[in-house]
Amino acid sequence: MKVINKSLLLLLFCASSFFSYSQEMLVDLTSNQQLGAWEEAARRHANAGRAVGDTLSLPFFDDFSEPFSRLHHPHDLYPSLDRWIGNTVYVNNHMAINPLSQGVATFDGLDENGLAYGFGFTTPTLSDSLTSKPIDLSTATDSVYLSFYYQAQGLGNAPEEDDLLALEFKDSAETWFRIWDTQGYILEDYLFNRVMIPVTGGQYLHSGFQFRFLNYASRAGNVDHWHVDYIELDESRSYADTLVNDLAFVSQTSVDFEGNTVSQTSSIIKEYNSMPWTHFKDNPAAYMGDTSYLTISNNTYQEYSGDHTLRIYDLNGTLLHISDTASPVVRPHVVCGSEINNCDDNDPGSPVQDNFGTILDYELPTSPELSPDSSFFLVVHQIENLVDDVATNDKIATRQEFFNYYAYDDGTAEVAYGLGNLENEGKVGVRYDIKKADSLQAIQIYLNPVDQDLTEEPVKLMIWSGPSEPDGIIYESPEFITLSYSEGQNYFYNYELEDAIWIEPGIIWVGWTQQAATGVKFSVGFDRRTNVAQKVFYNLGSSWNQSSIPGAVMIRPTFGRPYNWVSGVEETSTEGVTIYPNPSTGMLYLKESFRGQLKDATVRILDLSGRMAYNQGGYTESMDVSHLTAGTYLVQIDTKLGATHTQRVVIQP
Repeated sequence: MKVINKSLLLLLFCASSFFSYSQEMLVDLTSNQQLGAWEEAARRHANAGRAVGDTLSLPFFDDFSEPFSRLHHPHDLYPSLDRWIGNTVYVNNHMAINPLSQGVATFDGLDENGLAYGFGFTTPTLSDSLTSKPIDLSTATDSVYLSFYYQAQGLGNAPEEDDLLALEFKDSAETWFRIWDTQGYILEDYLFNRVMIPVTGGQYLHSGFQFRFLNYASRAGNVDHWHVDYIELDESRSYADTLVNDLAFVSQTSVDFEGNTVSQTSSIIKEYNSMPWTHFKDNPAAYMGDTSYLTISNNTYQEYSGDHTLRIYDLNGTLLHISDTASPVVRPHVVCGSEINNCDDNDPGSPVQDNFGTILDYELPTSPELSPDSSFFLVVHQIENLVDDVATNDKIATRQEFFNYYAYDDGTAEVAYGLGNLENEGKVGVRYDIKKADSLQAIQIYLNPVDQDLTEEPVKLMIWSGPSEPDGIIYESPEFITLSYSEGQNYFYNYELEDAIWIEPGIIWVGWTQQAATGVKFSVGFDRRTNVAQKVFYNLGSSWNQSSIPGAVMIRPTFGRPYNWVSGVEETSTEGVTIYPNPSTGMLYLKESFRGQLKDATVRILDLSGRMAYNQGGYTESMDVSHLTAGTYLVQIDTKLGATHTQRVVIQP
């Protein structure tokens, strides 16, 4: 776990500016590849029998924490249709700094599919919106207040002065009126600002009252970020009602009162957020982390305590481990996280509280597993016996994944990393300590879609040896390759090597070379929350330099059996087995060519990055795959007769 000092945080915020000399830099994203499941979210909600027009009663509250208290799905990244109308804001746990609780609603310049509304916008334009469902205020008193918290920029892009965040009310004549707005700014104090608005007058105290948040932004990308949290509408309040009675888990990035950013990962294994299952399960004790880290925020004016436990579940939901109970005393208005539990610091005069973590004295089992090369576990931190106003944010769940790759990043990109204004050939290498001799099959790389076509840019993917910096070339793509910018949920491009390379345990460097160019001509997703800058080196033509930008470049080595179908190689014959319907809206059926052909067969479904999305042993008649995100998948069927059948299928909303 790393602590980034304030000067480095300032560098991180300013790094996306373009300088006149060649260097490493961060650039803004023009899409959000996490999104793309709006149709699935709407369909699931409709199946649950909730109508968009339902009228709500007081109190109204949302801190956007519920999806992160459990194993969440892509459709959870949109506002709950139980409370909201609209689909353009992004519900997440990684874009803001020091939110009051886990989960915020992020406004930007992207649509509901995470794509830019368009290009060429030079002035701030109405972009995202978040609209409440109708709320019955007809019997409310005149002491109704709406409160919320907001922050500009966070870990993303700062909105300019003309990039507004606005609040509007709808009156009884169904006319919207601007009630409040604020100008964009560069984040300096890392705090969320509180707003308290009275809802008065007969034009608003009616049975169909609604409010909505709007932002005005450049509609050309994942920029001009606003983060909104802790929205509350209720009666019997006053302007002085500023108390928040809540101890909450928050996101994985927080800043203490001295301005130090605590950057941490939710992984419970050493070094990486994920590593190949075949490597880990050879020696789980050697690769388990010592501590499971978390971040707690005490939003009250008093000391708070509760009974904290860590639980680990297997992929079937079976409880495997529960930690000893800890009961830290967290002082008022303190954010703590990332170090061994010392939240109840005995120095009452100290303005900063130390951090919190749970000792890991547990070894993950190696069964059950999704397949011989993949598995996952659910890691749940929970505070019990806690008397506060919001229960959902007293629990936070993360998924510990094991597939076929090593990864420092957590799978989410806040910005992109690249080399700019190159006078000579540029190189970037990321250090990986490989734990087991294995066949290196591919390189996964997050390709940041940008506003110009970069698929023809001269880039070579590279693998180097070298203990302290990239040195000898192990692999160089045979020519400057044409990289494909993948769409939708599968935003990691899987570049398969022409021939697999046998790698012995030890250090390798995975990266790329690019030709001299003006500006940033090539960029890769960058995870700001996982700081492994000491493992990233760049070369501007003469020597290697360690990166000065905290974060993780999103490029990964992939081991084990190849997923040739990802790069378009013809798959194994499906003769004798029929998979239908294709496309499917949620159910898949297999038809045998003879009785008993599929008895005791194993059926696996892989996504476009080669990760296991579904596994079923002993096929019966049908498979419910409605939980899968819309997209293209590969169905693999292994029969007891030793035959393997594969076929691409398309899952539709």
